[in-house]
Amino acid sequence: MDGKSLKAFVENDKSWKAYVDEKFATLDKGHTGKLTHTELQPAIAAVGNALGLPPMGESPETDHIYTEMFSEFGNGGEGISKERFGIVMRDILLGLGDGLEREPVAISALDGTKLQQFGNSAEFEVDAITAFSTLDTDMKGSLPASAIKTAMQRLSVDQGMPPQTDPSVSEQIQKAFKMAGIQGDQSLNQYDFVEVYRKAVLALAECLKGNPLTVAHTEKTFDGSSITALLKDKPALDAALNEAWQAMPRSSGGTVPKQYLRVGLDILAPYAGLPPVGAVEEMDYVVNEAFKVLDADAGGSVDRQDFDKSLLEVIGSIMLQLSGKPIGVQSSGIVPPQRATSGIMPF
Repeated sequence: MDGKSLKAFVENDKSWKAYVDEKFATLDKGHTGKLTHTELQPAIAAVGNALGLPPMGESPETDHIYTEMFSEFGNGGEGISKERFGIVMRDILLGLGDGLEREPVAISALDGTKLQQFGNSAEFEVDAITAFSTLDTDMKGSLPASAIKTAMQRLSVDQGMPPQTDPSVSEQIQKAFKMAGIQGDQSLNQYDFVEVYRKAVLALAECLKGNPLTVAHTEKTFDGSSITALLKDKPALDAALNEAWQAMPRSSGGTVPKQYLRVGLDILAPYAGLPPVGAVEEMDYVVNEAFKVLDADAGGSVDRQDFDKSLLEVIGSIMLQLSGKPIGVQSSGIVPPQRATSGIMPF
């Protein structure tokens, strides 16, 4: 899913109108012809999920993004019309399509075949021994069989393993343990750990054959190159900085409180190839270090010139940190059946 099909769908007037009609009717629980903010919430939550944000209300650092999306629809005092809903959702999804063109999402069907091949490979044995050594922190030479579930967290979609963050996967792992006759409290030495771990993996592969899952998988490396490209493109940089400045709450004197520099960075982030605040923990650390070094969280306010200068110093610091130590991020999620069959819309 590279964004081209999404953008083509949104730009096709006939298909887009049919989608808006169907989605609006689903959301309009009161059948009033207008959406309240409560009725709009599932659509906003779905966009956040497609962007990789934590659910609404779970992270103060990213909740402002949801607030900004709500504000795009207006104050909602008189309700949101279908026309307004279609216009704003069109803009949001075209932006999402642009993002998917930069960072494609791979859709994989996991039916147990890959996992079975991995479980029977020499690579599995090496991985299992490494997992045992890593988990045996007190060097007793033994581990409880329950540690196999932790070891499974090391496996990736490439090896045929679905993400364990989904409850349905946890249920299948539990079923696999029962199929393989594994008792969580039994003690295993390294040799037995490898063999029992293999049984669990192969049993899970059998479970997936009977209940295959569709997984959306992305890989992204943040190495500072996108920031470098932005800094070299003065018209794009000036436009991004201007967009950030225009979104700031300003005093009568035309200054902005310094604490809003983080909000400004979040607006600048898509242009600099950075994720939203709260989406990638390692990146949040890098951003925090940049603000600490530059003392950008100090009190006071900044005018337009200092606002631009501060943001440029922050992204410059981020660029240097990432060029020295790039951050690689993999993200996987189970695609519900109804979404797996649509192939185009992110919700």
